[in-house]
Amino acid sequence: MKLLLSILITCCSIIGWSQIEPEKQRHSFGDLYKDSQSYVDINFKNTSDKVQYLLSVEKPRDVYYIYSSKKVLPDSSLTIRFKINNNRKGRFTYNVDVYFSNPRSAITIQLNGNVKEAEVSSSLTACPDFNDTPPSYISTAFDVTIKVIDSITREPIKNSAVYLVMNNEMIGKAMTNSKGIVQARIPLGYYYITAQKKPYYRNHYEGYLNFKRNYVEIELQQPEVDPPLNQPPVIIEDEPEIVEEKPENPPEIIEEEEDEIVIDPNQNTNPPVVEEKPKPEIVSNTTVEPVPLSEVPDSVFNENYFAYNNITFILDVSTSMNGMGKMDLLKSSMISLAEVLRAEDKITMIKYSSEVETLMQGESGANTADIISTVNGLKSSGFTAGGNAIKAAYKLSKKHHIEDGNNIVIMITDGVFNRGDQDYLKTIRNNYAKNGTVFSVVGIKTSEYITGHMKNVVSEGGGDFIRIINAEDAEHKLVDEIKRTSFKFKDVQETE
Repeated sequence: MKLLLSILITCCSIIGWSQIEPEKQRHSFGDLYKDSQSYVDINFKNTSDKVQYLLSVEKPRDVYYIYSSKKVLPDSSLTIRFKINNNRKGRFTYNVDVYFSNPRSAITIQLNGNVKEAEVSSSLTACPDFNDTPPSYISTAFDVTIKVIDSITREPIKNSAVYLVMNNEMIGKAMTNSKGIVQARIPLGYYYITAQKKPYYRNHYEGYLNFKRNYVEIELQQPEVDPPLNQPPVIIEDEPEIVEEKPENPPEIIEEEEDEIVIDPNQNTNPPVVEEKPKPEIVSNTTVEPVPLSEVPDSVFNENYFAYNNITFILDVSTSMNGMGKMDLLKSSMISLAEVLRAEDKITMIKYSSEVETLMQGESGANTADIISTVNGLKSSGFTAGGNAIKAAYKLSKKHHIEDGNNIVIMITDGVFNRGDQDYLKTIRNNYAKNGTVFSVVGIKTSEYITGHMKNVVSEGGGDFIRIINAEDAEHKLVDEIKRTSFKFKDVQETE
């Protein structure tokens, strides 16, 4: 009887929605030294309308914990502090199972890291109280040096924008100095660092940084220059070679020495100018010869070849986007697009998890800084209520519709929808049929099953499914989709 009851409880927990939502389910301590903080606080939120209770915590012996309360009121949180035993050197991975009254199934928290220097004092083994502060000698901050260089010449690139992202949150932005260097004081952890400077391609570093691993070098590559479209080839005629007779005693050439220019570093010269990334040049709407999209250089994005865009983004910020660098890839894709948009392009962004929220609507593509700032402020939490988000997105898209433009709704997600309105296929189909609004999906590290499902979804809206699994994909695939859908000469056949 007890076994049957246990099975029923487990099945109900799996089928029903979780009432307790952890802030995160994986935490990496990175490399731990004797001065490193070896504990982490994780919040558990009660998303139901009933009181929930912490029942038990099952843990390995090298993990210690304390909790702020056992009772969690509706729409409130409790905090559990987990501390690992850092008295032994080596890598570790600990799984801790936390049980609440609803659901009864375990919420597993994974803790991992690498103890580089064992803590000699056993007095720190116990989990510190919430009212305690770490000893004064314990500090997790260290100095990092980030250098941005040209990939060919190896010369430093000054005035490069450097963005530091940790735990899916941008913690800092800086510009490189005349030596191509940014120096900052940051906490230990896993970082996604992006460097960019026009006309270079953007590049990034991803990995752990700590006291010993505190130098990052990022190489930027310049794009190849494409020849102009529809220009006849220049024919250079051979000229007769002129043979210059040399005198028997040529006069001696004496080069005058130039005055040496000395720059006083203390002199108040003009400060370096931070360069805004220029938008692609918008030329007058002259008649151009229709060509296939493949023959248009990557650097061209003007009104002669591409219609103006009304893009409505549906951004998945549910908890599943928190791991495997998914949120970083989402942000990187959006930033890449923001850098090429034109003033006439309109951007609308809504985010969704358990709820749907509008972040901006009808924003001009010229406001690059505002778009990037909004993207960098995204954080993940909650469930995936994509159906509701799709309906909200189409309402906003209709509001900012561009006649004869590229009106498109793009969902960026890592999975299928598990909550919300399930009638979204009808919404997608009707809007494509009535006003030509395209629906495309960007899949962030999606599985093969989800990829197949999403391809069926986008077929209803005349769009495409774009899969992004690494930084290179994030650099260009979203931009390519906007160019594909806004291209004016879609009927021109590719030449063999």
